[in-house]
Amino acid sequence: MERAPEAGRFAIVGVMKNWAVIAEAHGLALSAGELDRIAKPLAALEETFRPLVKQLTPDMEPDLELHLEEEGE
Repeated sequence: MERAPEAGRFAIVGVMKNWAVIAEAHGLALSAGELDRIAKPLAALEETFRPLVKQLTPDMEPDLELHLEEEGE
């Protein structure tokens, strides 16, 4: 079986999400105030992490485990 021509490519898509529309599309029964309270922090987090994502390279592996260290170690 041959690989698709694009199978060897790497890309990080840089699209900002509209969290309010996503919540509504999932049928979440939220008031406008609740939706605003939730969507604004999510958008701020995405804005913060977007520049960091641009620094990722294809050779970087994700860390699939959470490593918590106690203070003083």
